[in-house]
Amino acid sequence: MNNTAVALACPLCYNHFSHSRNTEGRKGGVFGYGLDFRAIPRDCKLSSDIATCPDCLFTARIADYEKRVPGQIRDLIRSEDYMGIFKSCTEEEHSARSWVALVSVLQARGLNPRDLGIMSLRGSWAAREMGCVDVEDELLTLSDKYLDDALRRGLTKGEPGMVMYLLGEINRRRRQFLRGREMLTFLGNNPRYRYPALLLTVLIEEEDSTPYWSIHSPDQMEQHSPRFKGLFPPLRSIPTRKTAFSSDELREQSAQPDEDDRRRF
Repeated sequence: MNNTAVALACPLCYNHFSHSRNTEGRKGGVFGYGLDFRAIPRDCKLSSDIATCPDCLFTARIADYEKRVPGQIRDLIRSEDYMGIFKSCTEEEHSARSWVALVSVLQARGLNPRDLGIMSLRGSWAAREMGCVDVEDELLTLSDKYLDDALRRGLTKGEPGMVMYLLGEINRRRRQFLRGREMLTFLGNNPRYRYPALLLTVLIEEEDSTPYWSIHSPDQMEQHSPRFKGLFPPLRSIPTRKTAFSSDELREQSAQPDEDDRRRF
């Protein structure tokens, strides 16, 4: 594992601290995809994408640490609600809950609800890597809230089908099967999401909330994989704390993600 320490200066309280960042996953090829369109490299470590100041708990993406913090963000960081995000949590939970704090900061910045929903979904991936399943569920609930808001207000950035599909998958994961089925019904016969929606429908009917992954992206599973051609067998589950993979798993990689996959989120 390739860890590098970066020196950061908090733009809120001006505290200087060191943040450990994993870079190996950024260089590794994609070996699998989640049904929520997560591209899974050999070593993900999404938790290293963001940093929390140990003094004032300001949380931001690494790239945003040099940006000015507006007044409403300063007020948010000092609020009881924000401080309560980190209350009574272990060190590992602290890292996972940093994603909850990040979403709060981005909401205060006025980020589009579609993007807040995607950011919450990404945070749920990081929480699962750390084995913090309660935080994972909290972030999935936030993702559902923001994506639903984006859909109702027409703020989907021209991709209502993607938002409806993700709402189906997120609610399957949350065991809200009726709501998940409803979202997939709204999706109709959208050709881009027809096949992954069929997979989700089968899993919803079986009341299966497991997070699954495959060597094919969700919209290509049925077309391009003999394993799924005309069938809906169980896919492979992603256990918590899954960041290292065997040589056999890595050899199953069939192709690099295409440009459309890279742009999806």
